[in-house]
Amino acid sequence: MTTGNKTVVNKLNFADFMKAFHAQYTYGMPDLKNFMISEQVVHKNNRNLHGIIIRRPGTRIAPVFYYEDFYDAYKNGATIEECIMKMTSFVMDRDFTNECLGEVFSSWEKVKDQLIVKLINFNKNREQLMKVPYRVFGDMAVVVQIYLDDPSIGKGAVMVDRTLLDIWKKDTEELFDVAFENMKKYRIKAINLLDFDIEEKINNQEAPDIYVVSYDAPFPGASALLQTQYFKTFATMKDADFYVLPVSVHEVLLIQKNKEIVDDMLFGMLHGINSDKNLSDNMLSDEVFYLDRKADNIEYLLGGKELLMMDPCA
Repeated sequence: MTTGNKTVVNKLNFADFMKAFHAQYTYGMPDLKNFMISEQVVHKNNRNLHGIIIRRPGTRIAPVFYYEDFYDAYKNGATIEECIMKMTSFVMDRDFTNECLGEVFSSWEKVKDQLIVKLINFNKNREQLMKVPYRVFGDMAVVVQIYLDDPSIGKGAVMVDRTLLDIWKKDTEELFDVAFENMKKYRIKAINLLDFDIEEKINNQEAPDIYVVSYDAPFPGASALLQTQYFKTFATMKDADFYVLPVSVHEVLLIQKNKEIVDDMLFGMLHGINSDKNLSDNMLSDEVFYLDRKADNIEYLLGGKELLMMDPCA
């Protein structure tokens, strides 16, 4: 359509934009042919983000780009080609090799303030866990990462392995002590999903409150589950007991106890999330837990056993 001297082009919807973007960077960008490129859906803050991960072979860190960011730029007038060139230039203009980051990684003083903890699924990561220090937490594992936020290389996280511990001449206990201390810098947030559906709340006064709990930080936030005191205080403040569903590495669901909710419903909900192929990379647990505001700790829903963090080497 033409208006005066200006041509107005109909914009692609998001799904068609992703298809066009994927086709162009896959088949039209020879500069990226030596890179390993993967795409991953990240479920964060009740929203799916579609990431493009570009890794140079042999490197420990890879930048992540999101289709949603490029689509916003596209709607504001940028072409798909301009978005792809921006992504390609970012990757080509930066050296993500181990040698580039070696000075940072090899210095304990430079990384200790950037150490964070992350919860991952134990069984899905057995091979990787053979190389890194970890703690067992139910059917999950607690690992330590170096969180990077540097204008020259972007944002990312590198898991601490035993090689780095040897370089730093530090033991596992100190590593976890420092990482857990650092987590105190980040706020935990709980968002009530029913606040976004006022009509349902009005029509169904018996509907249980459902909270999404995570760290208010730019990295996976389900490790908030390790802060037992926060959950106990939260339940006491709400004067309610909750079912605890670790739905992904990014977040945990708290579902208020309700006489209409039975165990099979909760396990069915978690199984449905874990079975979603788009979310499988972020799977965290097959277990449902229970938060009794009068108890000292979170427990397994079935069996009443406490959920405790354990050192596999102890």
